Amino acid sequence: MDLDSLLSFLVKKYGTENPLRLALLTEQAIFVAGAENVRLVWRNSQWLTAKAGHIIGLFTILDTPERSRDFYEADNSGIGKTAFPHSSVPPEHRVWHLTHQPITDCLSGSNLDTFTANFQAALRRRIERCPIGDDWVDVADLYDFVYSEVIHVQLELLCGTFFLERDPDFAGKFKEFNHAMIHLKKGLPKWMTPESCRARDSCRASVRDWHAALKIHDPNRLVNTGELQDARFGNEIMRSRRRIMAKIDAMDEDTAASADLGMLWALNANPVTATYWVLLEILRDPLLQRHIHKEITTATISKPEDSFLPYLSPTTLNNSPLLQSIYAETLRLRVSVMIVQSAEFGPFKFKDWTFPKDMLILISSRIAHMDPQAWQKGPNGQYPVERFWAERFLVWSNDYNSGGALRTPNVPEPLQKPSGRKPEKTLDPGGKQRPSKLPDSNRYSRPHCRFTTTGLTGSWIPYGGGPGICPGRHFAKSNMLLGSMLLFSAFEISLDVPQDWEPKVDLRYYGLGVLPPRGEVPCRVRRRKRV
Repeated sequence: MDLDSLLSFLVKKYGTENPLRLALLTEQAIFVAGAENVRLVWRNSQWLTAKAGHIIGLFTILDTPERSRDFYEADNSGIGKTAFPHSSVPPEHRVWHLTHQPITDCLSGSNLDTFTANFQAALRRRIERCPIGDDWVDVADLYDFVYSEVIHVQLELLCGTFFLERDPDFAGKFKEFNHAMIHLKKGLPKWMTPESCRARDSCRASVRDWHAALKIHDPNRLVNTGELQDARFGNEIMRSRRRIMAKIDAMDEDTAASADLGMLWALNANPVTATYWVLLEILRDPLLQRHIHKEITTATISKPEDSFLPYLSPTTLNNSPLLQSIYAETLRLRVSVMIVQSAEFGPFKFKDWTFPKDMLILISSRIAHMDPQAWQKGPNGQYPVERFWAERFLVWSNDYNSGGALRTPNVPEPLQKPSGRKPEKTLDPGGKQRPSKLPDSNRYSRPHCRFTTTGLTGSWIPYGGGPGICPGRHFAKSNMLLGSMLLFSAFEISLDVPQDWEPKVDLRYYGLGVLPPRGEVPCRVRRRKRV
């Protein structure tokens, strides 16, 4: 029985009201499920840390040298700018904060705007060089096609062109490393997973080689020049991390390479796979495609004469109610994160229970995302939680069946200030859904909607929550929408799948982030004619 099936079975048998104690292979853990319980964990997360999960990633998956374990484990100061009150770790040894803060600084505000603009420019160049022209070309797998177009761009922006020039095959090796995750996460001996270990070690060697080359060429350029991008030293995220790690004695070459490889995986593998899922769901729905064309027209800033691609406004894309709903629904249906917390300074009080100090607390995003009691399912119940619904996160003031969270009758989420007129009810007094008068052909056409995640705290948790929420979430959203819209603008893509085909996720990656597809999706591709 896989982990998804096991946790689903436990929730079905015991419910979500009480936490469950699990006996894992090497230790015990507390499993918390149910939106109310998850919200309670977030509200008290100032007493929790994600360090235990990061330790697992560094030493089980990335095989960071054991000689640095004590240094990592000794840092109990947290990731925030202000250290935990009970911590006595010197500021220069606050490794979790020091390596986390550059991601927050560089992937938010004006820095994120610059990074997104660079991403659009680089992806446009990549697409324009694509050999696919006006004639249809058979493509064996849509995921491989999307991966190939996007991953090179993201690696170039994070690490610079110098890194890819030194190892032109890194994108391919990185994909093998991502596939190896399904074995590496189990912590099995190396002799049982030799190919997976070789894939990881090959990527780490490339990162270490790059680090060494930077020291030789011009170490002074590691200083913060105010420029976000550098062709040789990469993005300021990478440069600032190198400056920090160079000052820490415990961060030797292998340890630093492992840490940077882990960050590259988190910032690349998940957004690329999510971009694929956004594009795939659009391609599966001809009606949705027509509305996506309208969204792209609205977001178009200019159409250069020398290019078949428009320049798009990331802000307009990110603020589109429909695109935001597609983005959120993609993460709801395709993300599986195992959120690991622990109380480092003493027992953790949770309702009527007390969790022991250092006890692992596990929260599964997939259990939350697939809870049928938490989510709207469409006016006629035609969109169960297992099915993609582009409008699941859209709300209309007169439709009780809209807006991701289930709501009780007579308590609609207002779209604007009440007008004094009672909204039309689509739920009967007992809370049961009434058939909708809206024909299915009018999907996506209703005016005056807005995107919302109100009522979904504890139910929609693709980035975790509390102080440890993913610092790259804004970067991921911009990349997902901008990448998928540029690819949709550039290419006509015809899926070669049966009429009633439903895509499946690969649950072997359970707990690691955005789940890749299970099986290939053949298609035909040609360059879209400019209108």
